[in-house]
Amino acid sequence: MFITPSILLIGLAIFIAALLIPAILSTKKWQKAMKKSMSDESQVRMMSMFSFLFAFLFLSVHWKLTGGWFIIIPIIGWLSLVKGLVLLWWPEFAYKMAKKTYLESETLTALIGFLGLVIAIGLTYVALYLY
Repeated sequence: MFITPSILLIGLAIFIAALLIPAILSTKKWQKAMKKSMSDESQVRMMSMFSFLFAFLFLSVHWKLTGGWFIIIPIIGWLSLVKGLVLLWWPEFAYKMAKKTYLESETLTALIGFLGLVIAIGLTYVALYLY
């Protein structure tokens, strides 16, 4: 199995878009679903396992913090690893942070969704034209 940085970045962009398009189109339903999943400790721990999977995929491709555009891959990998550890050890922290940010208002949820889509488009651009 051979994974390139471009495949990882495009896969991450698709994942972000699939997660955040409903946040823009149907904000109330998305907030309700996220509130339900974030309040369940077992689902938060499962999200930590997906974060570990992302981390190990990204770090298996490139783990050193080097210069240039290649620095994106290890930064995403190390941040995913830290996120996975935080979600695994402190699942209630995830609900508190969600409640303070995107579960607070519909406008903020739509704004976060839009910014996430911009990041997904940027990751796709980097994957297709810079790698």
